[in-house]
Amino acid sequence: MNSISPTIKGIIAIMITLLVVIIVIMFFVKSLFINDSSKPKKTGTITSTEYVPTETTTTTEEAKETKKKKTTAEEDDPNTNSDDGDAVGEITCTGPVYLHPEPNSSSANLTTIPQGAVCKFFKDENGWYYVEYEGQKGYAWRDFFTAPPSA
Repeated sequence: MNSISPTIKGIIAIMITLLVVIIVIMFFVKSLFINDSSKPKKTGTITSTEYVPTETTTTTEEAKETKKKKTTAEEDDPNTNSDDGDAVGEITCTGPVYLHPEPNSSSANLTTIPQGAVCKFFKDENGWYYVEYEGQKGYAWRDFFTAPPSA
């Protein structure tokens, strides 16, 4: 009884090897499912209020250039100043949005209009609302406002 048969020694060696393999697999699986809470979590929420337009066709670009030239011509003519016209009505901001001096998102940011702010509405220019907020006039993207009053 003092000696263990070679068959039993082989079975014990196989069992110890399997136990080590199972422990290694358990640590690997555990590392897959435990998240490190010290790292900041990515929520996937976009926090920017700046509108980034999609690529447009050549026809649309030509139309924008024509509109821009027309606006420039109107600004040069002292008798025509559509920017200082009477406001059509008031609209409410539904989310924070930048106020720009020109109807595009690549122009400077004059200020940020906060959610719930009431603005004077003047006109809609290709999706950009020309509004006045706290004495500053500029353009803000229409998706951040309630529907404007009909002219």
